[in-house]
Amino acid sequence: MEEQQLANLNQAQRDAVLKSEGPLLVLAGAGTGKTKVLTSRIIHIINSYLASPLQILAVTFTNKAAAEMKKRIGEVIGDQVNNLWIGTFHSIAARITRRHAEIVGLKNDFTIIDQDDQLRLLKQIIADFNIDTKQFPAKNYLNKISRMKDLGTVQSLQNQGREDDSGLPKLKDIFALYQNRLKSMNAADFGDLLAYNLEIFAKAPEVLEQYQNKFHYVLVDEYQDTNNVQYQWLLKLAAKYQNICAVGDDDQSIYSWRGANIANILRFEKDFANASVIRLEQNYRSTANILKAADSVILNNKERHGKTLWTEAGEGEQVKLLSFVDDRSEAATITETIANYARQRKYKLSEAAILVRAGYQTRAFEEAFIRASLPYKIIGGLKFYERMEVKDAICYLRVAANFGDDLALSRIINVPKRGVGDTTINNLYQKGKSENMSLFLAIKDAIAKNELKGKAKDALKSLLEQIEKWRAALDNSSLPDAAKLILMESGYIQMWQSENTLESQGRIENIDEFVGSLAEFSNITEFLEYVSLVEAKEDKSVQDAVSVMTVHAAKGLEFSLVFIPGLEDGVFPSSRSMDERNGLEEERRLLYVAITRARKELVMCYAQTRFVFGDYQSSMPSRFLKELPEGVKLVESANSFSSGYSYGAASRGSSGYGSAAQTSFAARPQTLPDSSDPFFGKRVFHQKFGYGKVVEVEGSRLGISFEKSGRKTVMKDFVALVA
Repeated sequence: MEEQQLANLNQAQRDAVLKSEGPLLVLAGAGTGKTKVLTSRIIHIINSYLASPLQILAVTFTNKAAAEMKKRIGEVIGDQVNNLWIGTFHSIAARITRRHAEIVGLKNDFTIIDQDDQLRLLKQIIADFNIDTKQFPAKNYLNKISRMKDLGTVQSLQNQGREDDSGLPKLKDIFALYQNRLKSMNAADFGDLLAYNLEIFAKAPEVLEQYQNKFHYVLVDEYQDTNNVQYQWLLKLAAKYQNICAVGDDDQSIYSWRGANIANILRFEKDFANASVIRLEQNYRSTANILKAADSVILNNKERHGKTLWTEAGEGEQVKLLSFVDDRSEAATITETIANYARQRKYKLSEAAILVRAGYQTRAFEEAFIRASLPYKIIGGLKFYERMEVKDAICYLRVAANFGDDLALSRIINVPKRGVGDTTINNLYQKGKSENMSLFLAIKDAIAKNELKGKAKDALKSLLEQIEKWRAALDNSSLPDAAKLILMESGYIQMWQSENTLESQGRIENIDEFVGSLAEFSNITEFLEYVSLVEAKEDKSVQDAVSVMTVHAAKGLEFSLVFIPGLEDGVFPSSRSMDERNGLEEERRLLYVAITRARKELVMCYAQTRFVFGDYQSSMPSRFLKELPEGVKLVESANSFSSGYSYGAASRGSSGYGSAAQTSFAARPQTLPDSSDPFFGKRVFHQKFGYGKVVEVEGSRLGISFEKSGRKTVMKDFVALVA
């Protein structure tokens, strides 16, 4: 059995398995079989009688990874696998804490609370300090406390006599009370588990010695993603025997925003004397051209150990680099290409993936898929119109357009918080139901009859007055301008700005993208009809669908056909990263991860202009594109979708998934051209398309024959009359 296990390994993998003694760093490049090495190494240790399963600790980051390892090992060693200490950092730490809970002031049946419970507890504590939760939300305190626990800076906060630099009032006092309240409830949060392990080891050295003696071998997966506390924990447990095997890839360290510290894997050889380093470089996933592109980009990073991926799979197709006039044609071309390939049976839809840098980018592709009737799914997130902030924004527009929309009003009546209690809202519902009137009119009637009192009355009166004002804005302003006004005056934007987290920043980006997308619609009715069509087309039973996701969500996955759109400075790399120390290095690692998801074909794209938050902005190609090797990339121009460009073989308009040639957001009612409009027949200028003549007017839409780019339909607001 042992010989059969080793026969299935390449030389580097075999070396990593057989190098059983002493510290070992396995630099496992993308697609090089690191899970096979980890499982084979554990099997080898057990079958060679170097240690019993009870003396082996294997740590992963996800329950899924732990279960997969356990399954593979169990297929060889049978029930012995149940004696292994194998699991996530948190599950192993919880197991140790329960055994020695009294050392940190807990009972062994303590409860591990989730994020919702953490927030509820923090809100109670913050209220005791009379802190304005609108200006300093509980979520900000939770994020800061969680990060401190991950970084191991809790003790320093407890010891210092001043506040830290987070700008959160009374952080030290709130943190202390939060911890005390947890202990009084015999509870801990996830961040406590590893911190309590370190506290136990510090207060009871004999306990640390017990585990150091117990674990003859320590193995850890995804070592590049460890934070400071996880790193210290591993060092302590492996200190006696030094038989630690850390498997990871510094080139795939992409989680610094949640505490991962790339320095941990870079300093492994300094932490452990006489450490060995083995590089897994034979890739079993991608073609040579794809690997050359990945290696050429990542070579520009300075903070890395270095390795070069290679494959026996052959050169494969050249990496394609496509340039587009704008992001609309980018989305349309990618959509049609995937549809063409599916029609030709070259790839199934499920074999194709679109990897974006930021969540807001998915909207353009979702629109294109819907137009083309192409099934798709969002991996690791919600579809654009299912996202909470987008649903909230739509409900604000629905209420302004229709005072009788009870469902929409009930969603936003207390978002942001307006001091209207659930009991008050329920009573108003019942009033409307019994008196046969909408919730809006029930509130209005209750105010007029003085049935509401205090803060709730003032808040609801102000909200109704705002809604009536917003109705006028919908009638008299462009749809994007009206939406912007509504979301600002309602306090909704301010609510997310106050949270000031990466998550809230992503939500603001989605709101901006949503507002900008409204320029495609003549009025609110047209938009709401479109949204209802989007929801009606949802089919959760579809299995064969294109995957759309952020690069972060794609880690660990692979697809035959991968598209990476938005390769422009400010998008990929992100604008934030260009101002941060080492920000570009992490962005480059993100691109490396994106490239190495591709098995057979990789298409990289950038747009010359991008419709960002309601306006066209000129874009510079990503600086990373200059780092691609000339020998493996095929540069093609796809200046506009209407030019007839399609690198799929099927002709435009053929049967199957439908044509992506449509450029309108939804089917629009036909209206008679208005030749009496002041724009009709006039010369105009558009920032993107240049000069042209208006040949048709339909409401707020102009049909323009541009001198250089042909016939286009654009909104009046985006052109200027030329004298």
